[in-house]
Parts: sequence; C-alpha cells; structure tokens
Amino acid sequence: MKVCILTPEFLPAWGGIGTYTYNLARGLRDRAEVHVLTGAANPEYAELDGVRVHHALPGDGLRAPTSPFRFQAAVFRRLPRLAKTYGFDIVHANHAYMSDLLSRLRGNRTPTVVTVHTTLDTQVGGTLLAGPSVPRQGLEGSLARWRFALQAVERRYLRGTQAMIFVSRWVRDRTIRRYRVTPRLNTVVPNAVDTERLAPAGPSGGLDSRALGDRPTVVFAGRLLALKGIDTLFRAMARIDSRVVLALAGPGDQAPWKALARGLGLEEHRYKFLGRVPYAEMPDLYRSADAVVLPSFTESCPLVALEAMACGTPIIAADSGGVPEVVRDGETGWLFPPGDANALASRIEAVLSDPSGAERVTAQARAWVEANARIDRMADSTFRFYERVLEGEAS
Repeated sequence: MKVCILTPEFLPAWGGIGTYTYNLARGLRDRAEVHVLTGAANPEYAELDGVRVHHALPGDGLRAPTSPFRFQAAVFRRLPRLAKTYGFDIVHANHAYMSDLLSRLRGNRTPTVVTVHTTLDTQVGGTLLAGPSVPRQGLEGSLARWRFALQAVERRYLRGTQAMIFVSRWVRDRTIRRYRVTPRLNTVVPNAVDTERLAPAGPSGGLDSRALGDRPTVVFAGRLLALKGIDTLFRAMARIDSRVVLALAGPGDQAPWKALARGLGLEEHRYKFLGRVPYAEMPDLYRSADAVVLPSFTESCPLVALEAMACGTPIIAADSGGVPEVVRDGETGWLFPPGDANALASRIEAVLSDPSGAERVTAQARAWVEANARIDRMADSTFRFYERVLEGEAS
C-alpha cells in the first residue's frame, strides 16, 4: 500500500498536527510505503526515518505556513504530479486545515481519509470562551471574525468527506452533531506518543539546564493563543506562592501576554517565555518541570498531556473537550473547570506540596500511556481503517 499524508507542518517545526503526522508516518512505515507532502520541513529532508518527504512550498521550510489557504493551493499544484509518479492508494489529509480542499476540484480519484483533529466550531468556540478582553492574534483573530463564512466552507468540505478518523469521541460526536455529517466510514483513533523517547528518564536532548532554574516550575507548551487559556494561567500564577515560576514554550507574539502579566502585578522573574523549543529538547523540558499545565478552553486529544504523562510529569488540565478521555482526575492527572484561575491555583499548589501523591498519579499516568497511547497501536488502527476504505472502494 502507498500512502500520502498531507500536513501543513512537520519536523523540525513541531506542533500538534506535525507531531501527529511524524508519529503516524513512522508507525506505518513497516506496513506501507509512506510519503509526506508538507509545507514545513527541513528542505534537506528527502527521507526521514524511512518516510519520503516532499516539499509543497518554497523557502527554508522551517515554519508552518501562516495561511491554510497557501498550503491548500500548494497541495492543489503538487499532489497530482506526485500521485501520477507514485500511484498512491490512499491520500490522508489533516483537518482543520482542509489540506485537500482545492484538490477536490480536480476530481481526485484516489481514496481519501481525513483525520479530524479539531474544527472551526471548536477552535473559535475556545477563542470566544476566553473572553473579549483576552488578546487574539493573527490567524486566531481572523478565524473569529470570519467564522460564519469559513464554517460554511468547512461544512461543505466535511459533508463531502466519506472516510473520517476522529482523534477523540468528543470531537467525533460534536462534529457529527454540529455539522450534520454522515461519513460512510468513520472511526476514533486517539493520538499517540513515542514512549521510548518520552520517558521519565532518558538521554538529554540538549536543553540548557539553566532554562528553568532551580525554583519550582510549571510549564505551558503550545501556541500563545487565547483559546489555550494563557490568561487563566497567568491569573492563577498571581494567586500562588511567589517562588513558583511559569515557563511558556511555544511560538507566538509574547508582547500581549507580558503586558497581561505586568497588569496582574507579576514580577518578571515569575515567568519565562522560551519561544519554540526544539523538538529534540521537549522531553528534557517535561522532565525538568514540576508540573505541566494545559489550561485550554478546547482540546480534542491533547498531545501535550500525553507527552507529559509519558515523561512522568504531573499534568494539570482544564476539563474541556476530549481532555477527560486522557486526563482522569486523581488517576492520571488533575482537572479544573476551564477559565477558573482560583481552581487552577489550588490544583498547582496541591500538586507541588504533595510529591508522594504526585508520584503515585504520574506512575499511573505513565502506565496508561503505555497501554493506550503507543505509536504502534495508533498505526495499527489507522492501517486497518485504510483497508476498510479500500475494501469499500473495491465493492
């Protein structure tokens, strides 16, 4: 079987969809000939870990394209030539980028599978829940302003998709209900992580040991977006022991969040913006943290939570979207109501003040990841779904 996965981001510019694609492609490589068509990868990569990498966009390729439409146009130009050359059996697109939206205008005959990571409904819903006073930057602000027109396009796209993989039961149920879609085939395949690379102990990826310092530290990993609940996190930081430091790892404009921190009276030594931490250094970052916090207003199947759990680091997460399918309160992590800074502050202080209790929960979390969120498990389920799709095409 020959598979082409479409992704706007790929290594070394890590992000949720890029990490998902990298993990899935490596998991499938012993089962199929895997190609990745991407808008963001090191241009030196023609093959990475047994996966063939094709570049849809010119340039250095070290950052994901700022516009989904740019990637859609690149796929429209590039995919037909690749399909003719390699004879793909399956094209696997990632949503919410609608990577193959324009390609469908060509009447693509290759069976297509779409993984639904999120939708505009859930993304914009998260942004709006953050409140009107919270900074909305770039694409996030544009999506909120143009949501009705964009959702009309998305609805048509999803209704034209006959084979869907959802990363959680929550996003499946919400998508089917809100968009009134009836895919011919669908399944739930949760995200997965590399449990060898992400472990409580392992070789250093090169993270500067001075990055976090010696104070108790909580880590946020993700894009600096309103829907990620960063406002809630800073407000919680203003309520807890002044010795605790917040480290934020991820891309985005830092200025509005620094202004928010100053407005809350947080001194500069209480928070650090690390920018985009290299992929190889993320395990070090998780292991160095006293806790990882995921305060998002919406998540479908959060890789950050799975990665922290795999590394044996306490995860404190907002009880939103599909998060409870991964983070089970008091069993694999701790939950708090989305947007409730007081509850988050209490959770952080409780976890940091009870190392033995945290150790018990993190051991259970690691065991849960090993049993439920390994890459080989995700790849097996995905490959079996490909077979179902091809059997349906043959019949």
